[in-house]
Amino acid sequence: MDLSAEVYACCEIPWAATTVEENYFAVEVNTHFGDAPVSAMVVMVTMATGDGFGVGLNPRAYEGTVELFEEEMPDWMPKVGFCDADAQPPKTSVSLKFLLPDWSGLYVADENGQPVKNPPAFQDLYDCILFSINQAIYSIVEDESVRVGPLCHGDLIGDGIIRINPAISNEPFYVKLPATTPLGAFNSGKSGYEPDPNGGLEMPQYPLSSAEPVRRLFSWMRRSVLRAQRKEWAEAIVAQQASLEDWMHYLMCGIAADHGFTSSEFSAAGFEEKNAAETFGILASHLGGNSETASKAQKKVWKNRNAVVHRGERATELLYEEAYTSAMFVQKWARDRLLIPDVARRHPITSWIIHHDDAPLSERARAGVAELLRPGDLVSLPAVNDGRSLTDFPARNLSRPSDCWGKGVKVPRPF
Repeated sequence: MDLSAEVYACCEIPWAATTVEENYFAVEVNTHFGDAPVSAMVVMVTMATGDGFGVGLNPRAYEGTVELFEEEMPDWMPKVGFCDADAQPPKTSVSLKFLLPDWSGLYVADENGQPVKNPPAFQDLYDCILFSINQAIYSIVEDESVRVGPLCHGDLIGDGIIRINPAISNEPFYVKLPATTPLGAFNSGKSGYEPDPNGGLEMPQYPLSSAEPVRRLFSWMRRSVLRAQRKEWAEAIVAQQASLEDWMHYLMCGIAADHGFTSSEFSAAGFEEKNAAETFGILASHLGGNSETASKAQKKVWKNRNAVVHRGERATELLYEEAYTSAMFVQKWARDRLLIPDVARRHPITSWIIHHDDAPLSERARAGVAELLRPGDLVSLPAVNDGRSLTDFPARNLSRPSDCWGKGVKVPRPF
């Protein structure tokens, strides 16, 4: 039985394949459907070169500043000019064709015996098409200094379309090549406020927070979310592992502060170079409880990262979901441990930095934190968590973290 199928696909991408509109570029490339090698013919036709697009000031930017305040136009504005309203962003129409070795896996039978879409197989089909386009672009720029790609669903201008013609029936059918929100795109979903004829603006109030630590801590996490949105699974898995490692390092810094270590002592001891396993060992030592399941979850995140980076395994949505779910489990485990009064009392700073957003503090604790943040004032440290005395846990200059567990208790990975 011949299960092959001819595949034709067409989409548009925000990039100019040639410097002249309506000129084309054709190339044959090697791609893959799952683990099966596939040869594809790709033709790229330039719909718009992008000349003049993004050159000069945006007229609305002028309206929203100088014109709004009825000021004189700055001297340099006419020199840079304004955008041409008719200038189009770069755009290329891409058409390709190839022979799919076996199309039968695209659909599976449901409980009623009716064919339904098989998402993993369709993801392989999308990967096959997008990889073909990437290979075609690389062949265009291989002798130039231009760098483009890799393209993904987020780079498509609207959905593309795929024509599949099975050899066994010679009856073609059509499916979509789905586009997703471009990387960095934003849409609030809020209706906003009607303009005030007197020129006033409604200013919603938002509580201030420390932006720098948040930016540093969650930069990898945000990258992972954006990469996953673009269905770039390999990059999303790597970013997910990096974000978990950064998050655990953040907790380890809090534990060091709880034990009175200075930043210079922290650096001199080499904790900035600790790998994920060593960092988790330190957390497990101090947070206590049964950390076996959390340890396996942390190793799963690292294993999936190594699978796509070092072993060359094909990154899939399943591998990413495993990494994401495991990372969330490790974080939940740490948060739950730091909600236990005895653990939180031994590590008040660590407990506060991890829960001040997710679990709002009581008014008494908030007052204690406010006083704690005053330079040189540690009087309110006992009030940060459950309010019990810290006399059995000195707030500063502990030489051995095992002291927080009492004498004679073995700590697996002490500082």
